[in-house]
Amino acid sequence: MTAQIDDSVTYAGAEWSLAGVNGGDLFDPASHGLCVRAASTACWRGFVCRYELRDGALYLDGLDVALKGEAPPLSGKVAQEPKVHLGFTAVYEGVGLHVPFTGGLLLARDFLRELYVHMGFHPAWKFTHVLEVELEAGRISRVTDCSKAMADIRSRVAGTDRPGPGSSNEEIEAWVERAFSRKY
Repeated sequence: MTAQIDDSVTYAGAEWSLAGVNGGDLFDPASHGLCVRAASTACWRGFVCRYELRDGALYLDGLDVALKGEAPPLSGKVAQEPKVHLGFTAVYEGVGLHVPFTGGLLLARDFLRELYVHMGFHPAWKFTHVLEVELEAGRISRVTDCSKAMADIRSRVAGTDRPGPGSSNEEIEAWVERAFSRKY
């Protein structure tokens, strides 16, 4: 398996990795007529979103996607050819689609390379700076700096976060499932 490409969120002048989701669905390609396939081992779900938090709301700004077939317009935008393929067949830029998500997002930056694991999505505790952004119908209701809480979690679990020799099949399966989930 391979570490997965994170969605990104532009917020407060910085680019953040989307390290956790608690709540409803974010952008779903199928609900917009996009039939996706796996792009590569680094993107099993077949798409990577670039979100933006601006004017107090969440928007889909861009999308890299591996499609089965032709690329239809998305929110009035025509797909472009990817500059770097990585298995993607289409790129949408400047989409500007409001995402009416209700729940929390963990935004993270400054990944600690020594905690890299070649599997799934990296959890928020593996980053130095973490914010929880709570949204109601796609509008920001609260932002909390969780960096210290993540450092506390990191001090407790770093080095014990994956199965070791002698782990049961159930333990390994549970770890793989957690590695590919961004729920918190």
